[in-house]
Amino acid sequence: MASTRTCPKCGFDLTDTAGVCPMCSIAAVARPGARIWLAALVQIAFMATFMFVFRFPKIMIAVFAVVILLFAALSQSTKAIAITARTPAPQRPLSHPTLFVVVSLAIALCGLVFISSLLFGFVTFLNSWNRWHQYEGQPYHQSDFVVKQVYFQKGLKGAVDAYASGTVEGQREWMNLIPYLHVIPRSEAQLDSMVGPGITIPIFYFPKLKGRARVQFDDGVLPSEEGRRGAMKALNYGSLGIVISAGLIFLLSRLRRMCFVPDTALQLGATVGR
Repeated sequence: MASTRTCPKCGFDLTDTAGVCPMCSIAAVARPGARIWLAALVQIAFMATFMFVFRFPKIMIAVFAVVILLFAALSQSTKAIAITARTPAPQRPLSHPTLFVVVSLAIALCGLVFISSLLFGFVTFLNSWNRWHQYEGQPYHQSDFVVKQVYFQKGLKGAVDAYASGTVEGQREWMNLIPYLHVIPRSEAQLDSMVGPGITIPIFYFPKLKGRARVQFDDGVLPSEEGRRGAMKALNYGSLGIVISAGLIFLLSRLRRMCFVPDTALQLGATVGR
């Protein structure tokens, strides 16, 4: 037995139609079900578990949960539009076409800001968070690093690595020179002119760590405190960018709806035409 479909707006029988109500001209098609939201909840569960295990702040977990829900809502809306497009309804005319274009471009720009704040904020936060907890509670003392030889390496996509071998209290160690230089050298010759053998650099020395992590430039701020400040700054500014851009997208979307001719005007025009 065939199932009966009715228009959600006027109740007209749509069993034998293509999906567009002939009475009120709206697309009466099924929208995506609860699978999108179920997938979002699963993603939130995995994300929350991962971030809880690695001791991420609770505010960070909440922000990412909200972002996942926003993307789920956007995905549901996009799929609904795609379904509607397969059974197109008559297009509503624009009352303010220029404003519609401007607002659409503004929404696209805010979307770019939203994604950039999310990605760059997360990467910056994660790097600072790792540095914070790498050095937090580690025993250290202040000492001097005596440079013996400097090294310059250029990696993929223009990445530059500048480091040095030397001694700390008579023991051979390695040190990253970028924090000490405050600039990124462009060549080995430039690096040699900035740092030469015999130069003494004040450092924080962490004997229990390995590699270059043992020697950190002493600029008056401990690496753990520097990492904490960087993580909090990335969290605050990243969250602020996400919230502001999301709010603007919502407001601009509401404004864009006002660029269409109201339904009342269309119905009045249709009545007059008869």
